[in-house]
Amino acid sequence: MIESELKVLVDAEALRAIAAHPRLEALRLEPPRTEELVSVYHDTADGRLRAAGIALRLRRIGRRWVQTVKRKGEAGEGGGLFAHREDERPAPGGRLVLDTGSGSDDPDGALAAVREAAAGAALVPVFETRVQRTTERLGLAGLGEVELALDEGEIRAGDATEPIREVEVELLSGGVAAIFAVARQILDRAPFRLGTTNKAARGYRLLRDGAAEPPTARKAGSFDFDAGTGVEMVARDVLRDCLRQITANLPVVLDTEAPEGPHQLRIGLRRLRTALKVFEDSLGGERILALEAAAQRLGQEVGHLRDADVLIEEVLAHAAERGLDPGARAVLEAALAARREAVRAEVRAVLMAPATGAFLLDLLEYVETRGWLAPSDYAQTARLARPIGEMAPKLLRKRWRRVKALGEDIRELEPEELHSLRKALKKLRYTVDMLIGLYPGKRSAGFLAALKDLQDSFGSLNDAAMAEARLAGPDPVAPEDPAVQRAVGFTLGILAGASAAQRPEVFARWDELAETRPFWT
Repeated sequence: MIESELKVLVDAEALRAIAAHPRLEALRLEPPRTEELVSVYHDTADGRLRAAGIALRLRRIGRRWVQTVKRKGEAGEGGGLFAHREDERPAPGGRLVLDTGSGSDDPDGALAAVREAAAGAALVPVFETRVQRTTERLGLAGLGEVELALDEGEIRAGDATEPIREVEVELLSGGVAAIFAVARQILDRAPFRLGTTNKAARGYRLLRDGAAEPPTARKAGSFDFDAGTGVEMVARDVLRDCLRQITANLPVVLDTEAPEGPHQLRIGLRRLRTALKVFEDSLGGERILALEAAAQRLGQEVGHLRDADVLIEEVLAHAAERGLDPGARAVLEAALAARREAVRAEVRAVLMAPATGAFLLDLLEYVETRGWLAPSDYAQTARLARPIGEMAPKLLRKRWRRVKALGEDIRELEPEELHSLRKALKKLRYTVDMLIGLYPGKRSAGFLAALKDLQDSFGSLNDAAMAEARLAGPDPVAPEDPAVQRAVGFTLGILAGASAAQRPEVFARWDELAETRPFWT
């Protein structure tokens, strides 16, 4: 059978708050139960089941053992919602059941898949989880039934351990909308993160690394659509990837100080806004506007931290290369570092706020339940079914025309107008990245290279403008400290000179791009 579940990560306080949520009483179909679960995951010594996308576990529940084989289901998992093909059966004595002797006892082919993946190699315990699970069976009139599981415990792989505090909402009957309806009711008061990996993946990672590794930044994925793929499927997969990039980079910002975290998180939010706009005519619906607005607000908050990182990691380094006195750099860097930590705390509070959790749930539901469908829009079906090969030239041309219009007379543009052009170029770049797989060859590669070169040149101009706004704008850094203000003046002077020198390169690269024949024509 297919198992669909939403997984979120919480802390101990949030777990207790959810367990005591007053809304549970109205949703409860039977009394909750609490059990101690020990799950032992098996694989070959060289990880053949993992390579095949199979998780095999023996779980002890009280005095009985159950074997479960999970295989990846639909490709939408990874942003909090997981879909698995699941085979569950008794395992007397805690022994693996790999062959029942009858194909009728393995209708989904789970056991056969395990045997094929193992290819005769011995299956041995590789790691285990031990959790205390409280389970609730909940019902929503007209939507279906779900199982709410609150897990607290740990993963053990050899001597390494990693804590588990998770909330899972699994669909028992009805549609996936029931999962989100329950989640909204019980997660409204507790900070949470959408889970990006299941317990099996976490266990394998712990087994490999020997310790709980810090999260790492995730870049945008790539796409290889067939020209005949319907625009709805393309939009869904692009939005899924945006969601994965966002959810994967949230813990990087929350748990580490890696500059790449806020950078990739902001890119994910910008890509999302671009994708919603690109496919708006096909998807339609008012929900797009709400998602765009939420992504923009969150992106602005994350942008404060990204700018703080750029000021220290890039702008000051750039100024130092061009003659900024080491003493002035040290004074200014210390002031900026103090401000960055304050900004980091503010951004982390925003990321864990209920509004951010609600936005991520809204986005996940929109993508995975086809939230764009409008029953009264009878022409929508035809729009959604149109081949992307027919739609792509129009979508790319629309972005390109906007860029060309903004770049007209580029040498006469004021800084704010150049900034508008730069933003339009980013949106064009994101759109090209979504659709370039339809156009393999030298023309598309050449256009993309020219676009990247222009964006790189614009980067220096943007950094200088951002530095001026952050260092000497309405909220200047350390305004009462003369030494810091002298360092700010030196830095801005150096950046102004570098920007002036950079402008001819920007104009030359613009000319190169403007003269490049678009690959979609």
